[in-house]
Amino acid sequence: MTGTGRWVTLADEPGLADQNEAAESDGPVFLAELTAAQREQLTRAHPAEQWLYVVDNRVVAVVRGLALAWDGTSAGAPSSGVGGAMALAGTGQADTLAVLDLTVAPDVRGSGLGRHLLAELDVLRGRSGLERLLLLARPHAKHRHPLVPFARYVTATDDEGRPHDGWLAAVWAAGFHPVLGVDRSLVARAPVAVWERWYGRPFPTSGPYLLPGAIKPAIVEYEVDEGRYREPHLWMAPREHLAQRTVDPAALRVPRDAWRRALAAAGLIAGSRRHREVRRELG
Repeated sequence: MTGTGRWVTLADEPGLADQNEAAESDGPVFLAELTAAQREQLTRAHPAEQWLYVVDNRVVAVVRGLALAWDGTSAGAPSSGVGGAMALAGTGQADTLAVLDLTVAPDVRGSGLGRHLLAELDVLRGRSGLERLLLLARPHAKHRHPLVPFARYVTATDDEGRPHDGWLAAVWAAGFHPVLGVDRSLVARAPVAVWERWYGRPFPTSGPYLLPGAIKPAIVEYEVDEGRYREPHLWMAPREHLAQRTVDPAALRVPRDAWRRALAAAGLIAGSRRHREVRRELG
């Protein structure tokens, strides 16, 4: 990729909407209709927080955000992820740019652009006139391990103590700390016939199914004529924007424990009783 990028919003240049749709076009098929509806709502209701990164007159990345009120605590973060954030927008006095998605066009992925844009998110927050930044992180590589529970997957680290998932590692390296794990951040529910249309094949019986792009199994229940998929995500934020005490990796005697301790501070501990309690609290 060549050229210098510039940020614009859909409020500034609404004519770029077709280009941003192309950049976001390759998501998992079972989430396509859901995310398309949500993106349409964000474009219509919050155009000033829909940021496009343009290089050589082409949209190469999209930041989907909205402004909401957040007190900097885990308890104050939207407990139902995307839907919760969208419901909170417009209530209270907005002080936070909540980034629901950061998408890089398929043909420029792997170029390091995503890491560059993570560093730019605080610039967008400043341009929006907001005090805090909140990012909803989807573990990109988890679709390779769909049977591993979310909490166990996000707590996995490499030999240096960094998150095993490449995108979570990039977000962590950019200075973001875990805030809250959300079990049902994106939810897809539809009649069985709709799921069969999405995939072009029948589901022979009720049960869990591993579908391309899914980070956990989808459930099909013929008894109630429904297929459903509930995708977990992780809210993260710059350490300086958090109200509660968090772990500073530089201050730890054993830096490789930093990620897991930061997750623990956010209430996410794989397999623990507390983790099960958090799951119950989130419904």
